[in-house]
Amino acid sequence: MEDKAMFKSTILTPIYAITMMVLLSSCSAVNTKVGGVLDLDTDFQLSFVVDENINPDDNKVPSPVIIRMYELKSTKLFEKANFIDLYERDSEVLGKSLIGQQVLKAVQPSEQRTANFVLSKDTQYIGLYVEFLQFENAKYKVTIPIAQTNVVSSSAKVQLSENTISILK
Repeated sequence: MEDKAMFKSTILTPIYAITMMVLLSSCSAVNTKVGGVLDLDTDFQLSFVVDENINPDDNKVPSPVIIRMYELKSTKLFEKANFIDLYERDSEVLGKSLIGQQVLKAVQPSEQRTANFVLSKDTQYIGLYVEFLQFENAKYKVTIPIAQTNVVSSSAKVQLSENTISILK
């Protein structure tokens, strides 16, 4: 009888505990994208190709640039917003279409960089907004659709040149 009790406490109790942990962790993972469930590094891969003449100042000297990345449910408000509105009050302007945002590490002239991101399951689009010094005539924003069956199935290559951001095919 004593052997049965010892068997239960030393063998079965840890097995029950491990089973419960696995079940609970799988329940929380069901609502994430495949990349999150499989504990992969990314749902979205973003590559930058940066020209040497990016973000020139008044003297035509290239400068680093800050890029904001927005996770969006739709692009309507992002596309409608102007540079100053996004710069000063992005959360207010984007409203309920905004899921999340990140300020990316400053991009340097002539830099090549790839970054990986795990996105919210609700993200339908990525909006990129570049804080150019001379923004008046700049092309400072782009949107990228996000595939809903991810494991790096969504990726984009973006080029920065002078005061322009564009998506490379």
